[in-house]
This record gives sequence, C-alpha cells and structure tokens, in this order.
Amino acid sequence: MRDRKRRGNSRYYLFFTLSLVGVIALVIGAWYALRHLPFLKLQKIEISGNTAIPDSLIARSCVDQIGQNLFKVPVKDIKKDIMKISRVKELKIRRQLLNTIKISVKEREGILYVKSQEGRLHPIDSEGIIMERYTSYYREDIPIYSSYYKDAQLKPGKQLKKRDISRILALHLKVMQQAPEYLAIISEYYMIDDTINIVDSRYGTRIILADDDIGTQLKRYQFVQDNGNINRRSVVDLRFENQVVVKEVNK
Repeated sequence: MRDRKRRGNSRYYLFFTLSLVGVIALVIGAWYALRHLPFLKLQKIEISGNTAIPDSLIARSCVDQIGQNLFKVPVKDIKKDIMKISRVKELKIRRQLLNTIKISVKEREGILYVKSQEGRLHPIDSEGIIMERYTSYYREDIPIYSSYYKDAQLKPGKQLKKRDISRILALHLKVMQQAPEYLAIISEYYMIDDTINIVDSRYGTRIILADDDIGTQLKRYQFVQDNGNINRRSVVDLRFENQVVVKEVNK
C-alpha cells in the first residue's frame, strides 16, 4: 500500500512539474512573439497631466523609439530620463496595444517665487524644490520671497533647505491650510531682523503673524484694516493674544 501511494504521489508531482514547465514555456513563447510581431510598432506617444512642461520636452525621451517594437521600448530608461525634469513629481508610463505609449505626469506645484539678488523669480514647491521656467512670462500667481540668493545658487531640481526659506515655507503652508481665503492678499514675504513680514497686496501694509491659529489672526487683522484706517506704511503685529499692535515706520 505504501509503495502504491508513493507511486501515486510521484505521478502527481511529475504531472505538476510538466504542467508548470509548459506554462512557463507558453509565457516565454508569448513574450517572444509579442516582441517580434511586425504590427506592434510604436507610432504614437500620448502625454497627459502636464500644464507647465511642454509636451516636446517629455516626448524627446522616447521619440527615438518610434518604429521600435512596442514591447522592446525601454520604459524604465524613459521614466528615469523624464524624472530628471525638475517639475515632474510623479510619472506613469504604460504600453497600449497596438502602437501607443501613454505617459501620465503629475507636476510639482509652485507655491512661492524666490527672488534672486539679480531680480529673477524662481518658482519653488512645498518641499523647497526649485522648478524650471519654460516661458518668458511668469505663469504662477504666487507670493514672492525677496532673498539673498544669487541666480547661480537657484538651479532647477535643487532643494532649498536653509533656515530662512524653511521658516517662510512653513508659514505659507499654514496659511494655505488654515486660512486659504487670505492667500490672494499676500504679495511678498520679507525677513527683517529674523522676523517674517507679510505684505498685503491691497494696502502695502506689513503683517507679522504668530505661529498658531493663523485664520483667527488674519480675521482680526482684516477687521482692524476695515475699521481702523491703518496707514499704508504701517506694520501690524499680531503676535500678541487678542491684540493688534499697529506701528508706523519710516522705511
């Protein structure tokens, strides 16, 4: 009885092994066929999700593959090349039968311009990544931080990590989260005596915020601005609880 069971098990294992080998052979054969079928040639590149990055800049990483078998196109190499573009945050590439490569891009979103000593504006995202500009005009309507950086220090793809920019980014992100309705009034950020000053684009007034409860502070500022006849050359300090301290300055 034991010998019969062993022989039965042996036949089962042999059948399983042969079936597995057959499946592997079919998969390999199908993959080989796909890579050599003459009608599976790349003819079209479809790009979506990009608003700032030109299609041509993305497509140049794979345009040389036109006419190549769709399954021989080196998708990993193409993805690696496109990810070098400073504005690209996420990327998906897939093949679509019979002749198309689809590229889906998620761009980094500019939230602040860093103004260099030379006067040029360099957009950065929430992580402090400097992004490339592809047009002569500034497409993003976002606040400006007047910095001490030179253009040579503000290269696309570089992440700014110095204390000044980290603090301003952190404050701006809090405004975005806690008081987004006030984003439109912010035209500039300045660092004066290690204190962040916000410029109200409507009045030219400088605002100093505490770190917490941004929404309440800005509502209190707006109430005083609407009812207090604040001089345009004033600094409004909101760091004191339930108070609005207005100082007139000569500079």
